[in-house]
Amino acid sequence: MKIVLDTNVLISGVFWKGSPRTVLTLWAKQKIQILVTKNILTEYMRVLHKIDKKGDETIKWGTFIVENSKMIEDKNITNICRDSEDNKFLNCAIEGKAKYIVSGDDDLLSLKTIREIKIITPVRFLKLYKKL
Repeated sequence: MKIVLDTNVLISGVFWKGSPRTVLTLWAKQKIQILVTKNILTEYMRVLHKIDKKGDETIKWGTFIVENSKMIEDKNITNICRDSEDNKFLNCAIEGKAKYIVSGDDDLLSLKTIREIKIITPVRFLKLYKKL
């Protein structure tokens, strides 16, 4: 199953426990496939580095993301999110034919769907995943 992770889910999963960490565990076990673009990867790394002052987690996760994600070409397919910085997640999901965008960001969650791609919280994603 192909999904796009908003940066807040990645960061929460890396540094704290809870449903975002469980989503990352599914990824590490290759139960789900994460789609990224260069722009998303750049944002992931910038925010990881901002929190991880020593750089250990940034290097570890940067390597993991590059080796375990499917890289999608950056394309501007849509520009509908009220926070224009979040359009990159929508565009990645559309171009990569993702089933879900998993986010904790109200700007994305308020959209609910885009082209049949559901935009849901990590908790909701895990509930749906268990039903599969």
